Amino acid sequence: MRLFSIPSALLLTVLFSGSVFAQTAAQKSSASAFIEALISHQWDRLEALSHPTLREKISPEKWESLMQDLVKKAGPVQSHRFIAAVPNGSYASIIHNVHFEKDSLAFRLVVDSLNLVGGFWLDPIKKEYHFLPPSYADTAAFTERELTVGSEYALPATLTVPNGEGPFPAAVLVHGSGPSDRDETIGGNKIFRDIAWGLASRGIMVLRYVKRTKLYGAKMSRYETTVQDETIDDALLAIDLLAKQPETDTTHIVLIGHSLGAMLAPEIAAHAPAVDAVAMLAPIARPLEVVVSDQLRFIASQQDTISAQESMKLNAELDKVKQIQDGSLMKTKMLMGMPASYYYDLQKRDQHAYARGLGRPIFIARGTKDYQAPQMDFIMWQDILKDVPRTAFRSYEDCYHLFIRTDATPGPWNYQLEGYVVESLIDDLTAWCKTFSLSEPGDSGK
Repeated sequence: MRLFSIPSALLLTVLFSGSVFAQTAAQKSSASAFIEALISHQWDRLEALSHPTLREKISPEKWESLMQDLVKKAGPVQSHRFIAAVPNGSYASIIHNVHFEKDSLAFRLVVDSLNLVGGFWLDPIKKEYHFLPPSYADTAAFTERELTVGSEYALPATLTVPNGEGPFPAAVLVHGSGPSDRDETIGGNKIFRDIAWGLASRGIMVLRYVKRTKLYGAKMSRYETTVQDETIDDALLAIDLLAKQPETDTTHIVLIGHSLGAMLAPEIAAHAPAVDAVAMLAPIARPLEVVVSDQLRFIASQQDTISAQESMKLNAELDKVKQIQDGSLMKTKMLMGMPASYYYDLQKRDQHAYARGLGRPIFIARGTKDYQAPQMDFIMWQDILKDVPRTAFRSYEDCYHLFIRTDATPGPWNYQLEGYVVESLIDDLTAWCKTFSLSEPGDSGK
């Protein structure tokens, strides 16, 4: 989602005449110096690098207003880098990607044969993701084969099998909310692939599958779907499929849930005797509608200003939360893309009771920059399970909801960054799958 629009007055270009061939290297240097001057507010330097026609169109005051607007909406500039230079006769079009704290833009400049900037655009960045393996994954240490979870709703699945003779400790991955592929791909990140490849590189077999709503969402009733048919039923089928694989160590089957899958993990495991332990990655402990209201308030608080229309929309959503809490909102009314019936169904499911009565090891993880599963919920889970044996809790510094590190402040903009699940979580999940305990320094297990 684009965080801001570009003032139309700045979308301009000046074409140059002349037959002198472009000196691209010098033009690149001039473009880089122009961007440096712009982001550091060196207006005299900017004027010296500008073509007279551009100076007439945009004054230093307008440049300053532009940068103030960008920083206000997207945060401070973090970095910029050269992307491309396209010569065209006596001038060149040069592109730099400029990365702000909360967004990124392409700065496109036209530079003439005298190395003066005469044209300037701001363009959205078209991202091309390559999804290279994380450094901790040894792709020569495992193989993968295709399976299918279920039959009525047949879900393509991938089993990642370590090399060598089994049996191997095994894990099944359960998605967060919303439609998702087997890798839980979000933007430029594939966190389930990271986990599967990281664990398989360490001798643990992993099953991941496409979520039902990804393939069959149009077939499912929007107002009747619950977490039972969205998540739980398929997770149980996946666990059963994993337990039947010849390489599976049936004494070490671990359910690893993320976000919504983490919140539901105790209930899923309670109905899956084959599961020997649970790992809950970024679970909430409070009712979903309460967490949603906190998220809405948090996101609004991160904006310097909020329009009257935005304020009305926010208050309308918060009012729906209150109505869900007292049961007065019609089941077909929507809150954050889900009908009230979805929230009412979740209210009937006591995940705290499932977790306390599970009788199997539970590991709960959270990133310190996760505003979607905040510290309050992490502390609540510690209190809920304080008298339950074989539980462990661990936080991961500077990680947001996907357990990927970020230098930015918490917020939706974290998802625009590319990264990998932190290796420390892979190490902890490895220990958990093999021993059902965390023995490294800082362990808070009991």
